[in-house]
Amino acid sequence: MKKSFSTRHQGLLLVGRTPNRGNRTSRSKSRFSGRIRDLVRIGTAAAIALLGQPILAGCATGTFRYERLSERADGVDLRGLDDLVADSSVEVDRGSVRYDFTVERDEYRLGANDVLDVFVMQHPEMSSQRVGMGEIAGTTIRKDGHVYLPVVGRVKAAGLTVTEFEVALKSAAAKYVVDPEVHVEILEHESQKFHVLGHVKAPGSFPVDGDTTLIEALTLAGGLGESGSLEGATVVRNGQLLPIDLAALVKGGDVSRNVYMRKGDLVYVPNASTLKVFVLGEVKTPTPVPLTDGRLSLAEALATAGGPTPARARRELAVIRGGFAEPVVYRINLEDALLIDHQIQLRPGDRVVIAPTGLSTASRYMQQVLPFLAGAQALGLAVQGGTNAATQAAALAPEAAQ
Repeated sequence: MKKSFSTRHQGLLLVGRTPNRGNRTSRSKSRFSGRIRDLVRIGTAAAIALLGQPILAGCATGTFRYERLSERADGVDLRGLDDLVADSSVEVDRGSVRYDFTVERDEYRLGANDVLDVFVMQHPEMSSQRVGMGEIAGTTIRKDGHVYLPVVGRVKAAGLTVTEFEVALKSAAAKYVVDPEVHVEILEHESQKFHVLGHVKAPGSFPVDGDTTLIEALTLAGGLGESGSLEGATVVRNGQLLPIDLAALVKGGDVSRNVYMRKGDLVYVPNASTLKVFVLGEVKTPTPVPLTDGRLSLAEALATAGGPTPARARRELAVIRGGFAEPVVYRINLEDALLIDHQIQLRPGDRVVIAPTGLSTASRYMQQVLPFLAGAQALGLAVQGGTNAATQAAALAPEAAQ
């Protein structure tokens, strides 16, 4: 007696009758072919559903993604076009300290290793030694800050100006002569140095003489090298940045901050190629754009990158400024920004990001999925061919048996 049965295979319900033993091979092949066709149909439908979701989601994408940022949740400072214009007119804060430039004066204080010419009128025995006619050996200030002169002995010099040292020396000489006349001149400035480093023609250390200004310091270093940039140059004094814009000082003639060089001052001139703005996103050629003379407008940056791609770019863009810990994100409309481009100045390190359209996002996803669909189609054709061959073989088997 033949009995009906039901079984599940790979999530498909197959219903039939108990097969005859004599036709088991052909029925098994038929069931296998049917299952393969069902699996191919299910896989194709799943692929279509998988592809359809991102296409619809991409086309329905809302406004520029930075619109969804939250100041509290994402730790960013969100600003708009008006803020970008206002910040473009503000001097860049270099983390400098407050400094009173009115205290600057032409003054030099003696120190160890300075060489002096000490002359006491009509008393050569108290003066610096003379080697020959017109040649002066000089008197060196020792490490303890004192000079040692014949007859007079030890006199403190370090930390005093030349005038103050003359008063001290006259007081010491008055113990041995009546109303001495003293004259002191610095032969060699060896106690203090300032440094000019970076992209200058002759970087090095130079003696502080109390007369050398910042502009003269750059001149001593040979001036800017081919790749040097005044826009990013800095002056460090006692471990802190001075609020000095060397570009405004040299090119703009702002001599109010042309300070006198002091002991340990460091002037650093950076490489101009490190001062860049990065244009990213939906532009023809994403690229870093160097700042020319420290200035770069939004239009200049976009033009250098080839401009927005016509079919893929949104009208929204973001200018990201600052580090990754607490960035400032300016969310602006491209058309509105270009109308007032002359008021917008980008800064070194700014990232300009042009947002993509939802359709372009879906297009890129399709480019990634199409190879998978092509492979699935080839697999389906191969399975269909194998099924047809198996069906023909099953049909010819009874005829061969007869």
